[in-house]
Amino acid sequence: MEKYSRWRDPSTGIQPFLPPVPPRTDSSLLITLSNVIHIIVGPIQGIVKLALIGLVTLLYILSVHVVGALLTPIAPLKRVWSRLFSALCLRLVLFLSGFFHIKTETVSIRKSRGSKGAESPNIQYGDVIVANWTSYIDIIYLASRFNPVFTQIFTDTNKVKIISLWEAIRLAGKAPESKPSSQDSVFTVQELSRKAKKGNWGPLVVFAEGTTTNGRALLKFAPVFDDYRRDQKDGNFQIMAFRYEYGNMPPTFTVGNQFFHFFKLCSQFHNTLLVKSLAQGEAPCSPDSSDASAGSQDPTVGDLLISSLGNVSKLRKTNLSMSDKRDFISYYESRQKKSKK
Repeated sequence: MEKYSRWRDPSTGIQPFLPPVPPRTDSSLLITLSNVIHIIVGPIQGIVKLALIGLVTLLYILSVHVVGALLTPIAPLKRVWSRLFSALCLRLVLFLSGFFHIKTETVSIRKSRGSKGAESPNIQYGDVIVANWTSYIDIIYLASRFNPVFTQIFTDTNKVKIISLWEAIRLAGKAPESKPSSQDSVFTVQELSRKAKKGNWGPLVVFAEGTTTNGRALLKFAPVFDDYRRDQKDGNFQIMAFRYEYGNMPPTFTVGNQFFHFFKLCSQFHNTLLVKSLAQGEAPCSPDSSDASAGSQDPTVGDLLISSLGNVSKLRKTNLSMSDKRDFISYYESRQKKSKK
Protein backbone atom coordinates (compact mmCIF):
# COMPACT_ATOMS: atom_id res chain seq x y z
CA MET A 1 0.00 0.00 0.00
CA GLU A 2 1.44 3.32 -1.10
CA LYS A 3 0.15 5.20 1.95
CA TYR A 4 2.51 3.09 4.08
CA SER A 5 5.46 3.35 1.69
CA ARG A 6 7.56 5.39 4.13
CA TRP A 7 7.93 2.21 6.20
CA ARG A 8 9.31 0.21 3.30
CA ASP A 9 12.98 -0.53 3.84
CA PRO A 10 14.95 1.24 1.07
CA SER A 11 17.74 -1.33 0.87
CA THR A 12 15.55 -4.44 0.58
CA GLY A 13 12.18 -3.09 -0.58
CA ILE A 14 10.48 -5.06 2.20
CA GLN A 15 7.59 -3.70 4.26
CA PRO A 16 7.92 -5.63 7.57
CA PHE A 17 4.99 -4.09 9.46
CA LEU A 18 1.90 -4.53 7.27
CA PRO A 19 -0.03 -7.82 7.56
CA PRO A 20 1.10 -9.90 4.57
CA VAL A 21 -1.29 -10.60 1.70
CA PRO A 22 -2.19 -14.30 1.32
CA PRO A 23 -0.49 -15.94 -1.67
CA ARG A 24 -2.50 -16.30 -4.85
CA THR A 25 -3.73 -19.76 -5.73
CA ASP A 26 -5.09 -21.19 -8.95
CA SER A 27 -8.87 -21.15 -8.88
CA SER A 28 -10.66 -24.46 -9.36
CA LEU A 29 -13.97 -25.99 -8.41
CA LEU A 30 -12.37 -27.87 -5.52
CA ILE A 31 -10.65 -24.76 -4.13
CA THR A 32 -13.81 -22.69 -4.51
CA LEU A 33 -15.84 -25.35 -2.68
CA SER A 34 -13.23 -25.50 0.07
CA ASN A 35 -13.38 -21.72 0.49
CA VAL A 36 -17.17 -21.78 0.73
CA ILE A 37 -17.03 -24.50 3.40
CA HIS A 38 -14.43 -22.49 5.28
CA ILE A 39 -16.59 -19.36 5.21
CA ILE A 40 -19.57 -21.29 6.60
CA VAL A 41 -17.89 -23.63 9.07
CA GLY A 42 -14.90 -21.50 10.09
CA PRO A 43 -16.69 -19.01 12.40
CA ILE A 44 -18.59 -21.81 14.16
CA GLN A 45 -15.33 -23.69 14.65
CA GLY A 46 -13.68 -20.50 15.93
CA ILE A 47 -16.36 -19.94 18.58
CA VAL A 48 -16.11 -23.55 19.81
CA LYS A 49 -12.31 -23.39 19.92
CA LEU A 50 -12.32 -20.09 21.83
CA ALA A 51 -14.67 -21.61 24.43
CA LEU A 52 -12.37 -24.62 24.85
CA ILE A 53 -9.28 -22.42 25.02
CA GLY A 54 -11.01 -20.38 27.72
CA LEU A 55 -11.48 -23.55 29.80
CA VAL A 56 -7.86 -24.61 29.27
CA THR A 57 -6.70 -21.11 30.25
CA LEU A 58 -8.72 -21.35 33.47
CA LEU A 59 -7.11 -24.73 34.18
CA TYR A 60 -3.70 -23.19 33.52
CA ILE A 61 -4.34 -20.33 35.97
CA LEU A 62 -5.60 -22.67 38.69
CA SER A 63 -2.81 -25.23 38.30
CA VAL A 64 0.18 -22.96 37.69
CA HIS A 65 -0.66 -19.82 39.64
CA VAL A 66 -3.02 -20.94 42.41
CA VAL A 67 -1.58 -24.39 43.19
CA GLY A 68 1.90 -23.12 42.32
CA ALA A 69 1.57 -20.38 44.95
CA LEU A 70 0.74 -23.03 47.57
CA LEU A 71 3.93 -24.88 46.62
CA THR A 72 6.14 -21.80 47.05
CA PRO A 73 7.81 -23.12 50.25
CA ILE A 74 8.98 -26.17 48.27
CA ALA A 75 10.80 -24.42 45.41
CA PRO A 76 12.01 -27.51 43.46
CA LEU A 77 8.51 -29.04 43.49
CA LYS A 78 6.96 -25.74 42.43
CA ARG A 79 9.32 -25.51 39.44
CA VAL A 80 8.51 -29.06 38.31
CA TRP A 81 4.77 -28.53 38.80
CA SER A 82 4.75 -25.21 36.92
CA ARG A 83 6.87 -26.57 34.08
CA LEU A 84 4.65 -29.65 33.69
CA PHE A 85 1.30 -27.87 33.63
CA SER A 86 2.63 -25.01 31.51
CA ALA A 87 3.75 -27.53 28.91
CA LEU A 88 0.45 -29.44 28.97
CA CYS A 89 -1.97 -26.52 29.03
CA LEU A 90 -0.16 -24.22 26.62
CA ARG A 91 0.53 -27.00 24.12
CA LEU A 92 -3.18 -27.77 24.24
CA VAL A 93 -3.91 -24.09 23.52
CA LEU A 94 -1.67 -24.31 20.45
CA PHE A 95 -3.37 -27.54 19.37
CA LEU A 96 -6.82 -25.97 19.66
CA SER A 97 -5.51 -22.96 17.71
CA GLY A 98 -4.82 -25.27 14.79
CA PHE A 99 -1.12 -25.98 15.38
CA PHE A 100 -1.52 -29.75 15.46
CA HIS A 101 2.13 -30.44 14.69
CA ILE A 102 4.94 -27.94 15.18
CA LYS A 103 7.96 -28.70 13.06
CA THR A 104 11.38 -28.17 14.64
CA GLU A 105 14.75 -28.14 12.94
CA THR A 106 18.31 -27.73 14.15
CA VAL A 107 20.48 -25.70 11.79
CA SER A 108 24.25 -25.53 11.57
CA ILE A 109 25.88 -22.51 9.95
CA ARG A 110 29.31 -24.13 9.95
CA LYS A 111 30.17 -25.34 6.47
CA SER A 112 32.29 -28.17 7.85
CA ARG A 113 29.45 -29.63 9.91
CA GLY A 114 26.30 -29.50 7.80
CA SER A 115 22.77 -29.79 9.12
CA LYS A 116 22.95 -33.57 9.54
CA GLY A 117 25.73 -33.26 12.10
CA ALA A 118 24.11 -30.40 14.00
CA GLU A 119 23.66 -30.99 17.71
CA SER A 120 20.33 -29.82 19.11
CA PRO A 121 20.69 -26.96 21.61
CA ASN A 122 20.58 -27.83 25.29
CA ILE A 123 18.78 -24.85 26.81
CA GLN A 124 19.55 -24.30 30.50
CA TYR A 125 18.51 -21.89 33.26
CA GLY A 126 19.92 -18.45 32.53
CA ASP A 127 20.46 -19.06 28.81
CA VAL A 128 19.40 -16.14 26.62
CA ILE A 129 17.04 -17.13 23.80
CA VAL A 130 17.41 -14.61 20.98
CA ALA A 131 14.63 -14.95 18.41
CA ASN A 132 12.74 -13.06 15.74
CA TRP A 133 9.28 -11.95 16.89
CA THR A 134 6.32 -12.31 14.56
CA SER A 135 3.28 -13.20 16.67
CA TYR A 136 1.83 -13.84 20.11
CA ILE A 137 1.93 -17.51 19.06
CA ASP A 138 5.74 -17.31 19.41
CA ILE A 139 5.20 -16.44 23.08
CA ILE A 140 2.82 -19.34 23.73
CA TYR A 141 5.18 -21.79 22.01
CA LEU A 142 8.20 -20.66 24.04
CA ALA A 143 6.19 -20.78 27.27
CA SER A 144 5.01 -24.32 26.52
CA ARG A 145 8.52 -25.56 25.69
CA PHE A 146 10.77 -23.79 28.18
CA ASN A 147 8.65 -21.97 30.82
CA PRO A 148 11.04 -19.01 30.40
CA VAL A 149 11.37 -15.48 31.74
CA PHE A 150 9.99 -12.98 29.22
CA THR A 151 11.40 -9.48 28.88
CA GLN A 152 10.33 -6.13 27.48
CA ILE A 153 12.66 -3.81 25.56
CA PHE A 154 12.36 0.00 25.46
CA THR A 155 13.46 2.45 22.78
CA ASP A 156 15.34 4.83 25.08
CA THR A 157 17.30 2.46 27.30
CA ASN A 158 19.45 -0.63 26.85
CA LYS A 159 17.93 -2.35 29.88
CA VAL A 160 15.01 -4.77 29.99
CA LYS A 161 12.09 -5.45 32.31
CA ILE A 162 10.70 -8.82 33.38
CA ILE A 163 7.12 -9.30 32.22
CA SER A 164 4.55 -12.05 32.69
CA LEU A 165 3.33 -14.46 30.03
CA TRP A 166 0.09 -12.51 29.64
CA GLU A 167 1.96 -9.20 29.38
CA ALA A 168 4.21 -10.70 26.69
CA ILE A 169 1.18 -11.93 24.72
CA ARG A 170 -0.52 -8.54 24.93
CA LEU A 171 2.71 -6.75 24.00
CA ALA A 172 2.66 -8.28 20.51
CA GLY A 173 1.32 -5.68 18.12
CA LYS A 174 1.48 -2.83 20.63
CA ALA A 175 3.55 0.28 20.05
CA PRO A 176 6.99 -0.05 21.71
CA GLU A 177 7.34 2.02 24.87
CA SER A 178 10.12 4.58 25.22
CA LYS A 179 11.11 3.83 28.82
CA PRO A 180 9.95 1.92 31.89
CA SER A 181 8.02 3.60 34.67
CA SER A 182 9.79 4.76 37.83
CA GLN A 183 8.33 1.77 39.70
CA ASP A 184 9.73 -0.82 37.29
CA SER A 185 12.89 -2.80 38.05
CA VAL A 186 15.15 -2.99 35.01
CA PHE A 187 18.34 -4.91 34.35
CA THR A 188 20.92 -5.43 31.66
CA VAL A 189 20.44 -8.72 29.82
CA GLN A 190 23.63 -10.08 31.36
CA GLU A 191 22.52 -9.16 34.90
CA LEU A 192 19.14 -10.80 34.40
CA SER A 193 20.71 -13.88 32.84
CA ARG A 194 22.88 -14.37 35.91
CA LYS A 195 19.90 -13.89 38.23
CA ALA A 196 17.87 -16.43 36.24
CA LYS A 197 20.70 -18.96 36.38
CA LYS A 198 21.31 -18.48 40.11
CA GLY A 199 17.60 -18.61 40.98
CA ASN A 200 16.78 -21.48 38.60
CA TRP A 201 14.10 -19.30 37.00
CA GLY A 202 14.47 -20.72 33.50
CA PRO A 203 15.95 -19.37 30.26
CA LEU A 204 15.57 -15.71 29.33
CA VAL A 205 13.67 -14.70 26.17
CA VAL A 206 14.92 -11.52 24.47
CA PHE A 207 13.18 -10.39 21.29
CA ALA A 208 15.95 -7.99 20.37
CA GLU A 209 13.95 -6.39 17.55
CA GLY A 210 11.73 -5.04 20.33
CA THR A 211 8.47 -5.50 18.40
CA THR A 212 6.70 -7.87 16.03
CA THR A 213 7.15 -8.03 12.25
CA ASN A 214 5.25 -9.89 9.56
CA GLY A 215 8.02 -12.48 9.32
CA ARG A 216 9.51 -11.24 6.05
CA ALA A 217 12.62 -9.49 7.38
CA LEU A 218 14.56 -8.61 10.53
CA LEU A 219 14.57 -5.23 12.20
CA LYS A 220 17.68 -3.65 13.70
CA PHE A 221 18.45 -5.05 17.13
CA ALA A 222 18.04 -2.76 20.11
CA PRO A 223 21.38 -2.17 21.91
CA VAL A 224 20.54 -4.54 24.78
CA PHE A 225 23.68 -6.64 24.37
CA ASP A 226 26.16 -3.78 24.77
CA ASP A 227 27.34 -5.09 28.14
CA TYR A 228 28.68 -8.27 26.49
CA ARG A 229 32.21 -8.49 25.09
CA ARG A 230 32.97 -10.20 21.79
CA ASP A 231 35.71 -12.30 23.41
CA GLN A 232 33.38 -13.38 26.22
CA LYS A 233 32.83 -17.14 26.13
CA ASP A 234 30.08 -17.51 28.74
CA GLY A 235 27.27 -15.67 26.93
CA ASN A 236 25.02 -18.74 26.79
CA PHE A 237 23.03 -17.46 23.82
CA GLN A 238 20.52 -19.65 21.98
CA ILE A 239 19.36 -18.56 18.51
CA MET A 240 15.82 -19.44 17.43
CA ALA A 241 13.75 -18.48 14.36
CA PHE A 242 9.99 -18.68 13.81
CA ARG A 243 8.36 -19.12 10.42
CA TYR A 244 4.66 -19.54 9.63
CA GLU A 245 3.39 -21.20 6.47
CA TYR A 246 -0.13 -20.26 5.43
CA GLY A 247 -2.54 -20.26 2.53
CA ASN A 248 -5.21 -17.90 3.82
CA MET A 249 -4.73 -15.73 6.91
CA PRO A 250 -1.16 -15.42 8.27
CA PRO A 251 -0.63 -16.20 11.97
CA THR A 252 1.84 -13.31 12.15
CA PHE A 253 0.49 -10.29 14.02
CA THR A 254 1.88 -6.77 13.77
CA VAL A 255 -1.05 -4.42 14.24
CA GLY A 256 -4.83 -4.44 14.73
CA ASN A 257 -7.31 -6.13 17.05
CA GLN A 258 -5.55 -9.05 18.69
CA PHE A 259 -8.70 -10.87 19.84
CA PHE A 260 -10.27 -10.69 16.36
CA HIS A 261 -7.01 -11.94 14.83
CA PHE A 262 -6.95 -14.88 17.25
CA PHE A 263 -10.59 -15.67 16.46
CA LYS A 264 -9.80 -15.78 12.73
CA LEU A 265 -6.75 -17.93 13.48
CA CYS A 266 -8.95 -20.42 15.36
CA SER A 267 -11.44 -20.34 12.47
CA GLN A 268 -8.84 -21.80 10.11
CA PHE A 269 -8.81 -25.58 9.76
CA HIS A 270 -5.10 -25.80 10.55
CA ASN A 271 -2.01 -23.64 10.99
CA THR A 272 1.67 -24.40 10.47
CA LEU A 273 4.70 -23.29 12.48
CA LEU A 274 8.33 -24.11 11.78
CA VAL A 275 10.88 -23.44 14.53
CA LYS A 276 14.57 -23.43 13.61
CA SER A 277 17.29 -23.50 16.27
CA LEU A 278 21.00 -22.87 15.85
CA ALA A 279 23.14 -25.89 16.67
CA GLN A 280 24.67 -26.19 20.11
CA GLY A 281 27.85 -24.15 20.57
CA GLU A 282 27.55 -22.11 17.37
CA ALA A 283 26.04 -18.94 18.84
CA PRO A 284 28.34 -15.95 19.53
CA CYS A 285 30.05 -15.98 22.93
CA SER A 286 29.68 -19.76 23.24
CA PRO A 287 32.70 -21.59 24.74
CA ASP A 288 33.54 -23.32 21.44
CA SER A 289 32.30 -20.65 19.05
CA SER A 290 34.59 -19.22 16.37
CA ASP A 291 33.35 -15.99 14.78
CA ALA A 292 34.09 -15.50 11.10
CA SER A 293 34.81 -11.84 11.89
CA ALA A 294 37.29 -12.63 14.67
CA GLY A 295 39.97 -10.57 12.95
CA SER A 296 37.88 -7.41 13.11
CA GLN A 297 36.90 -5.47 16.22
CA ASP A 298 34.05 -3.62 14.51
CA PRO A 299 31.11 -5.98 15.06
CA THR A 300 29.40 -5.87 18.45
CA VAL A 301 27.84 -8.91 20.11
CA GLY A 302 24.47 -7.61 18.92
CA ASP A 303 25.79 -7.51 15.34
CA LEU A 304 27.01 -11.09 15.63
CA LEU A 305 23.69 -12.24 17.08
CA ILE A 306 21.56 -10.66 14.34
CA SER A 307 23.92 -12.12 11.73
CA SER A 308 23.47 -15.59 13.26
CA LEU A 309 19.70 -15.13 13.42
CA GLY A 310 19.67 -14.01 9.79
CA ASN A 311 21.58 -17.15 8.77
CA VAL A 312 19.20 -19.42 10.68
CA SER A 313 15.97 -17.70 9.59
CA LYS A 314 17.09 -16.88 6.02
CA LEU A 315 15.63 -13.41 6.55
CA ARG A 316 17.25 -10.22 5.30
CA LYS A 317 18.19 -7.46 7.71
CA THR A 318 16.59 -4.04 7.31
CA ASN A 319 17.48 -0.56 8.54
CA LEU A 320 14.11 -0.20 10.28
CA SER A 321 13.79 -0.35 14.06
CA MET A 322 11.24 -0.51 16.86
CA SER A 323 11.01 3.29 16.73
CA ASP A 324 9.79 3.00 13.12
CA LYS A 325 7.22 0.44 14.25
CA ARG A 326 5.95 2.87 16.89
CA ASP A 327 5.50 5.57 14.23
CA PHE A 328 3.83 3.06 11.92
CA ILE A 329 1.29 1.99 14.56
CA SER A 330 0.51 5.62 15.37
CA TYR A 331 -0.14 6.36 11.69
CA TYR A 332 -2.09 3.12 11.16
CA GLU A 333 -4.39 3.77 14.13
CA SER A 334 -4.99 7.37 13.08
CA ARG A 335 -6.12 6.18 9.63
CA GLN A 336 -8.37 3.58 11.22
CA LYS A 337 -10.07 6.23 13.34
CA LYS A 338 -10.60 8.47 10.31
CA SER A 339 -12.13 5.63 8.30
CA LYS A 340 -14.68 4.97 11.06
CA LYS A 341 -15.92 8.57 11.10
